[in-house]
Amino acid sequence: MAAAVARAVRSADPLVPPRIHFKYFEEGNDAGGADARAVAQGIRLARRLAAGLKKNNMIAAEEVPGPSFADDHLEEFVRDRAWGHHASCTCRIGNRADGGVLSTDFKVHGVTGLRVVDASIFPRIPGFFIVSAIYMVGEKAADVIASEAHASAPLGQVRPFGT
Repeated sequence: MAAAVARAVRSADPLVPPRIHFKYFEEGNDAGGADARAVAQGIRLARRLAAGLKKNNMIAAEEVPGPSFADDHLEEFVRDRAWGHHASCTCRIGNRADGGVLSTDFKVHGVTGLRVVDASIFPRIPGFFIVSAIYMVGEKAADVIASEAHASAPLGQVRPFGT
């Protein structure tokens, strides 16, 4: 797991975003590529439906992938650019031996001082409206973190910088 985190973290600077690859169309349950083909077919259908609207000047031009993008390259476009707005399940809670990335207190296995509290903790998508499940995760994580903070030793007197 530490190696996976090291590949995602590109810098010690917290302002540098991590490298995230959601592995769309690579999860292993569609070896034949039917999913990417179906999405590409959907783009082809949308193009055919829009053709009449273009003739009537109701649509100026296709924006994405664009009119110059050939139909025979649409599957490649889909694999490179398709995005699902419910990104989740990349750092699931569970035992390390079973492929889990986080302990039940949201700490990353093998990494000190890092917790994950978002939709990536789920082992599978918890439904179509996942925001309520994410709210519950946030509440649970807040309880866990507050509990640990309450149980830890006080830090002592806080002094302003330079004094």
